[in-house]
Amino acid sequence: MTKTLIAAALALAAALPAQALSFEGALTQGATVATDYSSTGLLSFDLDLGSSAPAVLTWRLDEDDLLAPIGLNAVIRNYTGVGLRGLTLTLDRGSFGSVGSVTRPFSGEASSVTGSGGTRTVTFSSEEFLDVELGNALGGAGKTDWTLAQADLQAGDRISLTVSAVPEPEQYALLLAGLAAIGLAVRRRQA
Repeated sequence: MTKTLIAAALALAAALPAQALSFEGALTQGATVATDYSSTGLLSFDLDLGSSAPAVLTWRLDEDDLLAPIGLNAVIRNYTGVGLRGLTLTLDRGSFGSVGSVTRPFSGEASSVTGSGGTRTVTFSSEEFLDVELGNALGGAGKTDWTLAQADLQAGDRISLTVSAVPEPEQYALLLAGLAAIGLAVRRRQA
């Protein structure tokens, strides 16, 4: 009887689906929304940027995720109301193994990717007001996913990916002008 129960438990365990990357949540500000589509060995998400503040998405790795290279693909939508000059992606652990496709479906214009280790910056040839596809999130021909290097990763590790919008230089000028105006107002009140 005991052997039968043990055999049944082992058969049930073998029949269970493989563990997938576990999405643990997103730290966002404003109207930014993250939706996870990850599966075993693939970080996949949509990120609707409602503000230019960075968004931090976190996953936990399971043993089955480390059997092959970990892929990454995403659709990032710009709902900030301002054009973006690029995006910066930063891993808190590990590094990017390879950089895949970057597609701007509505503009068709070029993008360049720079950086090393766990940081990559995607720079757009002109402002992006709509969507950017990293990797092959939408299943198009000729597109390739990004990958993460696995050298320093183990089952149970948490990986956080920070996505930061790179606004137009004019946005920085407006921010500095606003800070200067606030500083003057505070100084006048103190005088």
